[in-house]
Formats: sequence, structure tokens, C-alpha cells
Amino acid sequence: MQLNLELGNRHYEKLQQLQHTVGKDARTVLELAIDELYARHQVAVGPDALEIFRKNGVVGCGHGGSNLSENYKNELDWSNKL
Repeated sequence: MQLNLELGNRHYEKLQQLQHTVGKDARTVLELAIDELYARHQVAVGPDALEIFRKNGVVGCGHGGSNLSENYKNELDWSNKL
């Protein structure tokens, strides 16, 4: 896709500075900026609940007796939890 756009002086100067810093042409810098913003937006929307639980150690498995749901506080190791 081809885009024609007009940038204000401030953004044009930032684009030029980024081109110099990154060592890429304007197209690549804009593509990188779009990718970064897109990735941030995806994070802002958030991962699903299951992924959050997994990362925080909420989802897992354990072994115990048939009455684990009644005695879990006594049977599970809580030493690594706050």
C-alpha cells in the first residue's frame, strides 16, 4: 500500500532523528513504530485470564487425598507464596 502524508515539523524532525538513530529508512522506521504501537495496544487489551493465572502461579496441579478440597491448607506447600 502506498501512503502520502504530511507531517508537521516536530514529527518530521523526530522521524529524521529516528532514521539516524536506528539506521533505517523512513518506511522501516514507520513500520517499526506501527508494530510497537500495535503490540502495546494488544497488551493494553490484555492477555486472557488463563495466561495471567499461569504467569502468577495460580494455575497448576497438585496431588493429594480424596479430601484435598477440605484439607488443602494443611496439605499444600505455601512456603513460596506471600
